[in-house]
Amino acid sequence: MTRNRLHLVVALVIGSVVLVGGFFLGVQPQLAAAAANRQQQASIEATNETYRSELARLAEQSKELPSKQQELATLEASVPSTPATAAFYKEIDAVASSSGVTVTGITTAWAAAYAPPASTGTTGGVPASTGTSATSAPSGEPTAAAPTSPVAPATKTDSRITGANFSTIAVSIDVSGSFAQALQFTKGVQSGERLFLVNGITSQKQETAADASAAPTAGGTTWTLSGFVYVLADAKAAQVSQATENASATPAATPSATATPAG
Repeated sequence: MTRNRLHLVVALVIGSVVLVGGFFLGVQPQLAAAAANRQQQASIEATNETYRSELARLAEQSKELPSKQQELATLEASVPSTPATAAFYKEIDAVASSSGVTVTGITTAWAAAYAPPASTGTTGGVPASTGTSATSAPSGEPTAAAPTSPVAPATKTDSRITGANFSTIAVSIDVSGSFAQALQFTKGVQSGERLFLVNGITSQKQETAADASAAPTAGGTTWTLSGFVYVLADAKAAQVSQATENASATPAATPSATATPAG
């Protein structure tokens, strides 16, 4: 091999080393950075797509916001966070006027801590039959089917509602009027804005006479509705609100009947 060829071979080897070194030292890091950038871009695009989907979902839900706000306002009026007895008395007075009864008295007790109803543990209203039974002889006459016992509705509770955040106020309302008027009044107070659950109704007939010698004539009937209204607050806070409302109550804020908290 001549000297010139040797120099050429050496130059080629050196050039190859320079090219390989330049690739690994210069080009390869750039390629790796470009690949990392592409991977990061793909990740960002995926994240943006997730955000776009979430924004579309929120935009769709925002269309229901007015109805949800209206529903919330209805629920807050039904079970407020304060006793709001003045508003309740006004509602009772309005229902009484529309149904034709006269409210003669309203008594509200101090708020008490809510106690969830205990489960009865029964699965049905019909008792199980015993192992032995008498078999009657067949007859030509059909027999009437034995009446079944009524089935009590299942008790539903929510573990989030406890005595620490929910309280009850016992209410007793006395009205005078006919049976039809009292029935209409009962339906009205149970379907009003404020949730009022009636758990007892009693009546007392009032008889009047024109004079002592005349036979008594039928007078009006006094109806007493007892039940509960509810407050989304603990009993202590509700009692404080009751005391404040009673202290600041004005005659215009209460119905014609006397409304006093029971001791």
